[in-house]
Amino acid sequence: MLATYEDFIKQNPNCKKYETDDVMKNIFDFLSREYVLTQLIDASEAGRPALAPVVENVEHFFMDRTKEYIHTLDDNFTKQAVGLMIKTILEPFGYVVWKQKDLPKKSGAIKFQTASAYRFNPLAPRTMKVVKRIEEIDFPMAKA
Repeated sequence: MLATYEDFIKQNPNCKKYETDDVMKNIFDFLSREYVLTQLIDASEAGRPALAPVVENVEHFFMDRTKEYIHTLDDNFTKQAVGLMIKTILEPFGYVVWKQKDLPKKSGAIKFQTASAYRFNPLAPRTMKVVKRIEEIDFPMAKA
């Protein structure tokens, strides 16, 4: 089963202040989308920080100047909370923190400088897996 926002709060009691924070919940929901999850895992498989392919998207959650946010990415704790979200999201797939790495310049990150890189641990308890498969496409034969 995919991790939930409630799992994130339970696993990280120090993040309880985010429990009713709509922006942080929206970030978690974004990071949990299937197409984003595959990007996090692909980056991990390539030895890059999991956040790298979507860091600009995450930063955009805080860029609406018409809103006043309780938490900002100028606060290191908020950035760390985003990292903890990714940790919670990747755990069911058997990915564990490997090391902290600088985000590549081409990632476009403005507020984040580093993020965790993950490695698949076949011995880690997991409940989810990504399945990639090749399938033949049936095309109707063109009549001559």
